Amino acid sequence: MRQIPVDTAVMTVMLIQTPVPKIKNRETGEVAIDKQSGKTLFNVNVAVIVDGRPDAVTIVVAEDGVQPDLFPGTPVALPGLVARPWENDFGHGISFRATAVMAAQVPAAASNGKG
Repeated sequence: MRQIPVDTAVMTVMLIQTPVPKIKNRETGEVAIDKQSGKTLFNVNVAVIVDGRPDAVTIVVAEDGVQPDLFPGTPVALPGLVARPWENDFGHGISFRATAVMAAQVPAAASNGKG
């Protein structure tokens, strides 16, 4: 499947809610598992802000890439973020996957020189 790298340098990304396991089958409650690693997949809901305009986006991250102490409102980094176009009988869209979600290094506020 085609993957498109996403450059997050031009955006602010903030966690909306604590990451939760991705559900594969809503009827049975079966949790989604990464086919290659066997790790549980998590949905990470973030606000992506570009040019002052926010959008809510769900990013999928394997459990070993989820920083455990994240809380809503935390600015986050999403290394290895890719977009994957998809299409099936019910529609089409773009899904997002990252290798990790972690607290972003936020630069210290600049001093205004007034102490």
